[in-house]
Amino acid sequence: MSDQLLPPAPRPDLLRVSYDDYRALPAIANSDLSRLRDALDGRPPRVDSGSGALSFGTAFHTALLEPTDYQPGQPGLNDTLIWWLVEGVKLNTELNRLLENGLTERSALFTEPTTDTLCKLRADLVLDQPGQLYTVIDFKTTMARDAEHFRWQCSAYDYDRQAAFYTDALRADRFLLVGVQKVEPFGVFPIEVPAAMLAEGRRKYLHLLKLLRAPATAPAYRAQAVQAAALALGHGGPSPEG
Repeated sequence: MSDQLLPPAPRPDLLRVSYDDYRALPAIANSDLSRLRDALDGRPPRVDSGSGALSFGTAFHTALLEPTDYQPGQPGLNDTLIWWLVEGVKLNTELNRLLENGLTERSALFTEPTTDTLCKLRADLVLDQPGQLYTVIDFKTTMARDAEHFRWQCSAYDYDRQAAFYTDALRADRFLLVGVQKVEPFGVFPIEVPAAMLAEGRRKYLHLLKLLRAPATAPAYRAQAVQAAALALGHGGPSPEG
């Protein structure tokens, strides 16, 4: 038997699909894991307000990543503020370079190998160019006071889980989380996610994927909510024991 190592698995293709088509893909997204986490933590299920109102974060992402699709004058949104934040990001030389050379709003389908779960992701920005580090960038509007406060949010709000989920799937060389203050002084906080934060995020997403495959392993006092969340995500049938 040969001792030759097998070549690494190829990266999943980056797909250019609409957001609605992405949502329709029958696979597990990081946001789905957040719903399972909420059930495990005893938080009420998230519901769509149905108001049709465009969120500030969504509007900012459109202006930054797909500016030709931005529609001004949406109810409750300050267009001037949104474009001010976009300009603030572009004043950062490295971020502007990534925006000019990267691929925006790309999706991918992949099978997570540990749990054999079909998953999906949609990345804000991916730099995939010869001779350069394969980089994934995600932008977060934030009320953080400063860069250190935003770094704390990365763990508290499970941005670390997203970073690890995307990094592992795309075999990225680095993942940047960029906090953009939506209040004065409108700072921009790029954080290259370190190995320790990725390790913690990996622990989080693997725990939730395993729970999704076997919701009966949840603590008894959360079992019903976790089972309901798993079923809503297309998992959580009867366990082998029952």
